[in-house]
Amino acid sequence: MNGRFRRRLPCAAPLLCLLACSTPETTAIPRQEGFIATEDGSRIRYVMMGEGEQVVMIPMAEYLTDPLAPLAVDRRLLFYDPRSRGPSDRARPGTATEDREVRDMEALRTATGIDSMAVLGWSGLGKQVAVYASRHPTRVTRIVQVSPVPPSSDTYPPEEGAPPRENRVDAAAVQAVDEQWRSGRFEGDGEEYCRQRMNLTQHASFADTSRWRAAPDLCAFANEWPHNLSEYFGELLPSFGAFDWRDSIRAVGRPRLVVHGREDGIPLSGARAWVEGDPQARLLVLSPAGHFPFLEQPEPFFEAVDAFLRGRAPPGAQSIPIG
Repeated sequence: MNGRFRRRLPCAAPLLCLLACSTPETTAIPRQEGFIATEDGSRIRYVMMGEGEQVVMIPMAEYLTDPLAPLAVDRRLLFYDPRSRGPSDRARPGTATEDREVRDMEALRTATGIDSMAVLGWSGLGKQVAVYASRHPTRVTRIVQVSPVPPSSDTYPPEEGAPPRENRVDAAAVQAVDEQWRSGRFEGDGEEYCRQRMNLTQHASFADTSRWRAAPDLCAFANEWPHNLSEYFGELLPSFGAFDWRDSIRAVGRPRLVVHGREDGIPLSGARAWVEGDPQARLLVLSPAGHFPFLEQPEPFFEAVDAFLRGRAPPGAQSIPIG
């Protein structure tokens, strides 16, 4: 592994210090990064951050490495970018499947010499880490699902006061930019196309829409350009088939924390369904918060997740008995 290390700065309350001072110059967190090759030769980019015995594997490094850096106190965070995301290799035809992505997680664990670990997944990866845990239960110690998609392919109605994400976007403006792309307006400049589209859509993921620029900008990576993402998801999503992971994740028998923003366009009912009837699972609802609760409600988010990873009761999280 190629390493880049920074000296740790003293702080009486490390987590609060990082929350207040999380810049590349002041976090002082040891960091390594590089690529591992999967069984089919595709390169997956990873970032290892922090020190400590506990390891937490987190998909979507480019989105989450900096925002989740406060969790790298007395533990190691193993971020990575799935194939066709960030700087990882583009998925070859036929390899953008849920099964392959779960196998990539196991390949990364093996390559980095980790015996067991906690897993944290955000958005669609909130489901993926549950699938990984159900297939490799002896490798998983704790599970955190942040703003997860629902656990089954059955649809859940949107909550009152939290309209679906697509209803928060000016569809005509997005269509106009897409038509400019198809007409060749952005030929040779997919990054600009990505950025113009992001300017029209990213706000929809926030309860406070004025804060949308706090989200990481991934448009420098060709994998993140809208037409490439569309191709990737066009292959990945059908690979899910009809699914319901509720019984499988309960059978894993590991402590689990689900964190969801009340104003997220992904319905809260889906988050509740992940937790309902599982004595090992807890739900923390944060408000006001959309799809990025760690950006809109950082203090309660990090307090709860850090406590959970340390084996303590996460403040504000509740169990949900079967209704």
